Amino acid sequence: MWWGSLRLLLLLAAAVAAAAEPASTLNGPSRPVTVALRKDRGHAVDLPDTDPRVQRRATGWAPEQITVALSAAPTSAWVSWITGEFQMGGTVKPLNPGTVASVVRYGLAADSLVHEATGDALVYSQLYPFEGLQNYTSGIIHHVRLQGLEPATKYYYQCGDPGIPGAMSAVHAFRTMPAVGPRSYPGRIAVVGDLGLTYNTTSTVDHMVSNRPDLVLLVGDVCYANMYLTNGTGAAERTATRARSASRRPSTRRTSRAGTTGEGTWRR
Repeated sequence: MWWGSLRLLLLLAAAVAAAAEPASTLNGPSRPVTVALRKDRGHAVDLPDTDPRVQRRATGWAPEQITVALSAAPTSAWVSWITGEFQMGGTVKPLNPGTVASVVRYGLAADSLVHEATGDALVYSQLYPFEGLQNYTSGIIHHVRLQGLEPATKYYYQCGDPGIPGAMSAVHAFRTMPAVGPRSYPGRIAVVGDLGLTYNTTSTVDHMVSNRPDLVLLVGDVCYANMYLTNGTGAAERTATRARSASRRPSTRRTSRAGTTGEGTWRR
């Protein structure tokens, strides 16, 4: 009798443990689980440009907003950053992307960055042809592709322009993705979208980072070069402003050269 009861308890314990473990894609597709929408959505209001969290901390041509992104294969990655200040107002003068070089030094140890790669730079401008909206032009946006990397390997790197004093970043690190295979892929992937620049953004990112994802997929909508601050309104008024200005809003097109007034343009 006692053996039967013990066996039943062991089976129940195994079932509970199995239910507690997250499903693995190695075992095939699993039933999706949807988490109910929280009624308390926090403080989803745009941060004012005076908030310390959105204040520019870099000086001179020092890199800021440094990001590492996936490339076409686990053996490569993109490093991107911004130098210089954006401008906003009735009259703006885009920065010259050739002012600062786009260089990344990297290696397998923080004190041995023996490899170097160079890339391209551009400036984004949003120019309006009618009165009432302020023009915008970005800082210099740098993109450098690293190639010949080893999969599932930690690399150290710094970026910037080594020819300008104070224009190189501190040393940072990233890990490449595992080699492509049926049983080899990131163990934990975070998917996030429409982050914006609200009071909720920090708590969302902190929660995501606390789960230590191997890969973050950002599907878009972080901040806007048009219809935000350029017309003096915040999130609460943006919907009404869109409705009023939909018929006269300029289209945004990405090009490789400076465009005409009224278009969002990329200048290399």
